[in-house]
Amino acid sequence: MNVMATPALGDTEFLLGYCRDCEQQVLTHVDLGAHDDEVRRCLHCDAIIADRMEIVSTAELEARGYRVVEARACGNGGGCSAGCGMRARG
Repeated sequence: MNVMATPALGDTEFLLGYCRDCEQQVLTHVDLGAHDDEVRRCLHCDAIIADRMEIVSTAELEARGYRVVEARACGNGGGCSAGCGMRARG
């Protein structure tokens, strides 16, 4: 049986970039561009980010005002355990 290791949040890295619309360094997310190319977008306003990219640790991200919360797995393929109505498989 193969078991995949779950990375610790302290080992996770995040990509920030400068958002001209928000006028600050922001957390980014991946999206597909017009030609199915990968682009980075602002997590806050969805603008395309291409300037001043930097990788930061969880601690650095939190120092910049973000909060990192570890998801709890319910065991049913989801990650929120907020009462989605899925039954336990067994």
